[in-house]
Amino acid sequence: MDPAVALVLCLSCLFLLSLWSQSSGRGRLPSGPTPLPIIGNILQLDVKDMSKSLTSVSMLYALLVMYKVYLTSRFLKFYFILK
Repeated sequence: MDPAVALVLCLSCLFLLSLWSQSSGRGRLPSGPTPLPIIGNILQLDVKDMSKSLTSVSMLYALLVMYKVYLTSRFLKFYFILK
């Protein structure tokens, strides 16, 4: 088998697997941005000002947000002090 064909086949299988895993577990998870396959939401974070980027995500979705970075998922709970 040609290496290019094998590479395209492997990448398409990984893509389909990621689509299947996202669609099967969406009902049980809290709101949050849709993660990319493998890298998750790392491209949506501002590394220089992490608290500002996470606060803006919480304002868009909810106080409890599921954020996926690489292959692990984290639940973030936001608390705000009202003055």
